[in-house]
Amino acid sequence: MSWLEDESAVPMGVAGLSLRLGMLLAGAMSIGTYSALVRGPERAILNPFPAHPRGLIHYLAMRTAWERASLPIGAAALLLPVLLAGHPLAWVLASLVAAGGWFVGLMAGFTVHLGSVWAAESAALAGILNLIRGQNPQLQAALIYGPGVALGVGTAAVFGASEGARLVLMGQPLGALLLGIPLLVGFLAFLPAGGLAERYHFRTTLILAEIDAAYAVEDRDPEQARRVYLEWLVRLLPQKLHLEFLKELRHGWRGLRAWLTGAWGFGLLGLVSAWSSNPASWGRSLAIALAALVAIACVGLRLSSTDPLWLDQTLPQQRRVRLSARALAIFAWLQGVILPPTCVLLLRQGGGAALSFAGITECAALALCIASALFSPLRGRGWVPYLLSGLLLWGGLVGGFAV
Repeated sequence: MSWLEDESAVPMGVAGLSLRLGMLLAGAMSIGTYSALVRGPERAILNPFPAHPRGLIHYLAMRTAWERASLPIGAAALLLPVLLAGHPLAWVLASLVAAGGWFVGLMAGFTVHLGSVWAAESAALAGILNLIRGQNPQLQAALIYGPGVALGVGTAAVFGASEGARLVLMGQPLGALLLGIPLLVGFLAFLPAGGLAERYHFRTTLILAEIDAAYAVEDRDPEQARRVYLEWLVRLLPQKLHLEFLKELRHGWRGLRAWLTGAWGFGLLGLVSAWSSNPASWGRSLAIALAALVAIACVGLRLSSTDPLWLDQTLPQQRRVRLSARALAIFAWLQGVILPPTCVLLLRQGGGAALSFAGITECAALALCIASALFSPLRGRGWVPYLLSGLLLWGGLVGGFAV
């Protein structure tokens, strides 16, 4: 929030910050409505019995709103530095924009998820769903992308509201009308929910049963059960690395999956920070990405410490091949941190910013994965030298490039 120091930059700063918070809350509510509607505990209880779908949807909406009422309150708390800096109107407007994202995510989520059931069975959309479903069953593709559609609706509404906040702070009171866009979009989006619930709420149970059955069949397929994240990279490596690289991929995916998926979580955090035409966002994104790389590359030490010690002592192995494969696996996992902000920088600031960001982060990732792999045979003793070298790398690069 360095823009608080410049009075003329406050309107744009509030617009950018409130837009990001509104998007975050809209995304959280789109996932929350999915959990309540599609996989909620009521479904197993109500399936054998007649129920009133419209009444159920209204109940789920109220319950979800109550359970997640802390989100807009937390956003307002996060914005308190704006108030403490002497900008009470800016704080109120930014809090309203963030709350608008929460509201539109809540209201649009139920309609979108119910519409996803229709989309899952639509013959007209079958070709598109087959293109985007990846390894998921076709029926699940529409449900998977439902939260993204709700987020898109919420983002459009929040963008209009954030522009309204900016106009008000620039002395244009009519901009306050734009603050009502999330309310209007939310109410309009919720109107079809009752009718969709009568047609598709209980139909969702059958869709879920077919999806679960498809996964049950795959789980019984030994070949499918052995597949892991990034396995396709194996064929791109030299033959002598195939076995060790695949072992590292399987070890990481089955035992340390939270670390691997966490890389994409950090990548999304960097994406949000990079979503700006302000050159300062490049440095902030770089600092976030480098810190995330240091944290995720620790997985190499975790791979070693979770291996039984007697395996290293009794089974023959080529240490150089194994450590090379481990370093390559870590490097592949780290791409989840780098790719999202790089793509956004390319869109918002051009190829030069994206190329420099990717070059610095890729070099840092290479250094960290080598350090993590080399220190991993030390097991518990390897944490100290790795963290020291990682922090020195982070401090040096942030001090040299991000400041």
